[in-house]
Amino acid sequence: MENKKSKRFFTKYPRTFLVMLVLLFYILLDFLLGFFVIPENPNQFRTYHPYYHHGLKPNMCVQTTWDAVNYYRICTNSLGFRDDKIRTVDPESEKIRFLIIGDSHTEGVGLEYKDTFSGKLKQMSDTSKFEFLNAGAVSYSPKLYYLKTRFLIEVVKLKFDHLLVFIDISDIQNELAYEDFNPGNSIGYDIRLHNLNTFLKDHSLTWYAVQDIRNKRRLEEFYKKSERNVKNPKTDLYSTFFSDFENTEYLRDKAFHNIGYWYLDKEVFEKWGRKGLTLESEYMQKLVQLCRENDIEISISIHPWPVQIKYGDIYSIQVQFWSEFADRYQIGLINHFPIFFQLNQEYNVIKECYQKGDVHWNAKGNTIATTTIITHLEKYYPEIRRNGK
Repeated sequence: MENKKSKRFFTKYPRTFLVMLVLLFYILLDFLLGFFVIPENPNQFRTYHPYYHHGLKPNMCVQTTWDAVNYYRICTNSLGFRDDKIRTVDPESEKIRFLIIGDSHTEGVGLEYKDTFSGKLKQMSDTSKFEFLNAGAVSYSPKLYYLKTRFLIEVVKLKFDHLLVFIDISDIQNELAYEDFNPGNSIGYDIRLHNLNTFLKDHSLTWYAVQDIRNKRRLEEFYKKSERNVKNPKTDLYSTFFSDFENTEYLRDKAFHNIGYWYLDKEVFEKWGRKGLTLESEYMQKLVQLCRENDIEISISIHPWPVQIKYGDIYSIQVQFWSEFADRYQIGLINHFPIFFQLNQEYNVIKECYQKGDVHWNAKGNTIATTTIITHLEKYYPEIRRNGK
């Protein structure tokens, strides 16, 4: 019966039938060629998000690179958090659960998961009673900390007991870049639309080619706006986060990108830093209030960049500002400045504890940071260390 209907359709609409047949053949060929031709993308685990701007895709395990030289493995769990393996995370848990959020330091760029402080916290803590979840991602800042935490609480219904917020000096620049970003109203629809776009970009050669042309144009426009002559993978990545940032004056000013000196140069700080710090404070206040409304403890963590160690800036504006913030709102403060400055009296901390030519900790730096973090958490949970050590 169906065969007769098909014959009748072909007889009555031969051109339409042939067009449909050719289209079906094209789609099959397009996806087949996509399987063989579309190159691996070291950032394929990253994704746009309509509510909190960007994050990591769930349930992925890929090789990636931070410096285009050294490769490392990155895996995500069912929540889209970096983890030691692909696994399903129940929104509820009987364990005391910590949610960690921060930027590239927290994501742990350039390192295997076991060498990041979130991985080391898992190694050093009693995992029968405590659990650490890492919600951090490259180029996050307080606005995105607040939006993502709110999304996890209100939409995902994630239950956790203590939020650890890792504030970085680069957050002030990100706050300026994300100032005009607003969460979408149709979150479910926006996510489905984005997922479809991602699927087609990963599997359809035609769609990939179109998107590749658009991305190259966007990248060229970013380099043109910022008047950069030297291209590198890190800048390529950050250009995606700054795609909606239209302030050409800022982008063209080299001092705007030299974030490490913002706290050291008073003129530069007054030009950009103070506004960025004000925006940070506003969203951190919202985050503190969100935690209190949901009976969640919150601690903030601050750490030095190599340039701050180099210039002996142990009592920087960053330290003063967030110390006063923690006192004002009666929340915990994890200050990594003292230990790194103290160790710098014994050996070259920048060389020994940071990745070469980079602002991020290496495995040794993360070990030192983990000890400081877990010592702070012992004030709340005396039994947190594995075997009490």
